[in-house]
Amino acid sequence: MKKTLTMFLVFAMAFSMTACAGAKDAKTIYDEATKKTSELTSMDVTSIVNTQMTQGEKKTEMKMNLDMKIADINKDSMRYSATGTTSVMGQDLDISMYYENGYYYMNSMGQKIKYAMDLKEMMEQVKQSTEGASLDSSYMKEITAKKDGDNQVITFTVDAQKMDTYVKDLIAQMGTNLEGVTYNIKEVKGEATVNKDGYFSKSKINMSLDMTAQGETISMVMDTDAAYNNPGQTVEVTAPDLEGYTEVDPSTMGNQ
Repeated sequence: MKKTLTMFLVFAMAFSMTACAGAKDAKTIYDEATKKTSELTSMDVTSIVNTQMTQGEKKTEMKMNLDMKIADINKDSMRYSATGTTSVMGQDLDISMYYENGYYYMNSMGQKIKYAMDLKEMMEQVKQSTEGASLDSSYMKEITAKKDGDNQVITFTVDAQKMDTYVKDLIAQMGTNLEGVTYNIKEVKGEATVNKDGYFSKSKINMSLDMTAQGETISMVMDTDAAYNNPGQTVEVTAPDLEGYTEVDPSTMGNQ
């Protein structure tokens, strides 16, 4: 009896060790989801970016909501449509953007403009807007995974010193001139949900930093939430009415 029990325990331990060895670690799950999501040919993403800025006693809050749909990603026929709202100190501003056939269209504050943009440049903008979950895992100090039904929830903290390029891209996307601007990233953490099909379905990133320009320092906290709607499914993009847009030279506009 004792021998039988001993053998049972040995087999049980061997089985549990094999099961653990076969399970994917958090970094592998995250990297595989990053690759699989980046290979999508169409996407439907809802993004919310909430930024709180503090300068002395003055506090300002900005919020941007965007519903983005992209079809034929990385192809000459790519179409991108985004509609949403920017809110500053309680005032809402509707915005809409569209890309097709080498032209970027923007409608804001009743002003309709368009300008030429090549596909590579547009794809960089799309990447910044849609890949909230996909921070490079090499940036991360800690990364863990836990099961949530059919999903895997990845939680991570990021090495702030490795975030320079990411932050430059993010601030540039906001239309801020980076000349003479320095910043100190204090903390970055996040959470990404990977669905049963191996795609990202949700992401959250929280980042705090100090930005200094012309001798003045602004403390910023940025919360970015993104939802990937039905990843892997075909997305239809419908063009808005493209009449009445005035063509402008993008070099005179700064970063858009």
